[in-house]
Amino acid sequence: MQRSKLGAGLLAALLAAGLTTACTGDSGGGGTAADSTGKAELSFWSWAPNIEKTVDAWNAANPDIHVTLSKQAGGGDIVTKLLTAARAGNPPDLAQVEYQALPTLVSNDVLADIAEPARPVRDKFADGVWQQVTLGTDAVYAIPQDSGPMMLYYRADLFSRYGLTVPQTWDEFAQTARTLRRKDPKKFLTTFSANDPGWFAGLAQQAGASWWAVDGESWKVTVNDPATRKVADYWHGLVRDGVIDNRPMYTPEWNKALNDGTLLAWPSAVWAPGVLTRPPPTC
Repeated sequence: MQRSKLGAGLLAALLAAGLTTACTGDSGGGGTAADSTGKAELSFWSWAPNIEKTVDAWNAANPDIHVTLSKQAGGGDIVTKLLTAARAGNPPDLAQVEYQALPTLVSNDVLADIAEPARPVRDKFADGVWQQVTLGTDAVYAIPQDSGPMMLYYRADLFSRYGLTVPQTWDEFAQTARTLRRKDPKKFLTTFSANDPGWFAGLAQQAGASWWAVDGESWKVTVNDPATRKVADYWHGLVRDGVIDNRPMYTPEWNKALNDGTLLAWPSAVWAPGVLTRPPPTC
């Protein structure tokens, strides 16, 4: 069985027909299928909230290229499933993954190079965003969905109650965490979640870290550079001194801590409001 390759690694917001030409494979696996009328059928894996509305809008506007959505659990689970599906020869045609998953998928020969069909949309993205999907090469492995800039989400009511000023620098952030603990030992400014490498990667990247790239015919991986160590030492110091929590994120306990005000803030990406406003699961 011939292994199929995904046409893109991130959500292809512009599902151009040319994108599908990067897919290869037999009729039982990934790749574009067409019925007797010439209608293309594409499979798409994603976990994004409300992505079905985008797919429905695409299908309504493009009757000759039909996309079938398969909702996934999240960014971590989908990578494992994609690797398994690729080895079996039946991956989806398109999938949404996080930027940090691209090196794993590329090194396992899961993704197709879509440099040529992606050329018309290159100028629609900032250089820094586009470099995320090239891994420092002439190849293009995905169409960016977003850049996920990070910001600080905080409880304005509790900041006011404790007389806290919203920090503008990381030094001020640390001082705010210490001030809060002095005023109320039961509260924490935030938590350091050791189970979320993507979150830590974003912080390291802000500090100037670049963990992976391609150097000639070899992978260049650097996870202990000065910028990354600086970020690790910063958070280690806050956890060691007991001024921030260290419970993992996205757990029932973490949700409760945000809801009851035990945690006052959360440095996160622009998609965080979807997590904060999502109702808890019902039994």
